[in-house]
Amino acid sequence: MPQFEVYVFCNECGQPHSAHIAMQLDLPVEKHSIGDLYAGQEVPPNLRMTNNYFQCPNTGKMFVQQDNRQVFLVPVAE
Repeated sequence: MPQFEVYVFCNECGQPHSAHIAMQLDLPVEKHSIGDLYAGQEVPPNLRMTNNYFQCPNTGKMFVQQDNRQVFLVPVAE
């Protein structure tokens, strides 16, 4: 089963940052937007990132990404 890392688009600097969360999912090995992947469905609890705070490594500021289309599953190279 492929392994993916969660990335969140930063509202502070405009770059994607790792959420430091990795998981194995039965999905095609390509980048997926959680919003697109689960359109019209409830996002599984282990992928809900919309209420989490993240720190931008470039600015040091905290941000919340509330748009699931800006949260991505990125395949981890093996």
